[in-house]
Amino acid sequence: MLVYFRNETNVERNKYYFAKYLNKSELSLSTYTKFEKLLRYIPHDVLTFVGCLSILSGLFISRAMMSIGMMVLFGNALLNIHLKEKLRSFIHQPHLLMLTGYFLILTISYFWSDDVSYFMERLRSLLPFLVLPFAFHASNKPDPKWMDFLFLFFISLTILGMSWSLFQYLHHKESFDAGYGLSHVIPTPFKNDHIRFSLAVVLSICLSVDLFFHFQHKWVRLALASAAMFGILYLHILAVKTGLLAFYMISFLFFLRLVFQRKYRKPAIAFFIVLIGLPFLMYTFSASFRNKISYVNYSMTQIRNDSRDPNISDEGRIISYQYAVRSIRDHLWIGVGAGDVYHTMKTYYDHDFPDEKVNVLLPHNQFLMAGMSIGIFGILYLLVLQWLLFRLSFKHDFLCFSFWCMMFLTMMVEPLYETQHGTCMFLFFLLLLLQRRTRVE
Repeated sequence: MLVYFRNETNVERNKYYFAKYLNKSELSLSTYTKFEKLLRYIPHDVLTFVGCLSILSGLFISRAMMSIGMMVLFGNALLNIHLKEKLRSFIHQPHLLMLTGYFLILTISYFWSDDVSYFMERLRSLLPFLVLPFAFHASNKPDPKWMDFLFLFFISLTILGMSWSLFQYLHHKESFDAGYGLSHVIPTPFKNDHIRFSLAVVLSICLSVDLFFHFQHKWVRLALASAAMFGILYLHILAVKTGLLAFYMISFLFFLRLVFQRKYRKPAIAFFIVLIGLPFLMYTFSASFRNKISYVNYSMTQIRNDSRDPNISDEGRIISYQYAVRSIRDHLWIGVGAGDVYHTMKTYYDHDFPDEKVNVLLPHNQFLMAGMSIGIFGILYLLVLQWLLFRLSFKHDFLCFSFWCMMFLTMMVEPLYETQHGTCMFLFFLLLLLQRRTRVE
């Protein structure tokens, strides 16, 4: 258990503790000296930075890189002479304790889950809940400069991802535009998870705006403004409902924040006018956005008729809600187990649509997903957790609060925690933003 200290007094103190833990043997001191020299070249701050870069890169490139980054952060947290003190302070942080607890309470449902292989698959996607809260708590509060670099790195990766996606779209524009009339979308990073990638685009827009107000260099501000506008354009071409809802919700919150400040009132009104006109402008110029609107109108029409079609996007979501509520009502106290959610949903689909080829959906609501897994307690647990996170993010700064709002909205219409990309993005940026020093400090 070691920690990196930057001055000689602390180095001597570290040697004393190391010798104390290992019976003060000379060999122990010699071993410590070797470790201490190593840590001079690879300090904890560097390991934290490398772990964060690996997670961000892994979001776009490889899930293995995400896992490696999390292991680096967690190992770095354990490599600490003050480990006991960190653990004691950790249990006095209710939001961190509850984030970790979410993994643990779902683990308990192993005892009444029949499908063990699916249970283990779900557990792997939830591992960030076990690893990241303590990893961030035990690390030093990040320096604002490298925090800004991480944000710029993420924005750059998102721009590259959007550029690649648009390249695919422009090469087969007519076929993709036609596909939007059938709820098909263009290829995206994040293993073609277009919903999570659209959320990453919204986040990159928010980060670009935040950094725009922070940096003073005109060329940097121009680049950030261009990145934000590129993201807004791409969002409307991609035309994913969850991403667009998140963007317009955060934009409206930003307008409210500005309009109540006298010096920003006129710019806020101008921004609101642009915000209202933007969908009409994109409807005129973007065929994919226009076809997506047409599909949504068709979907709403189908919902209002007497027949049910589970393969239509919005009606399929509603059907998944109905099945989840039925399952929670039948297994109110302990749920069906995290491993049997898919099997239970498939049973409902097979019963109601025996002669149709249907796409079996998990409940497209994270609270219902938790309720199916572990009963009513799971829903209550997530509600309390989100209330704690709301209070913390609201007190912290607007960027952190915006991110929480975006994630909460997504939880209402998606099983956010059921993929590694969704879980990792939620926890990584939430904990990173909560650790960030606010600009007024």
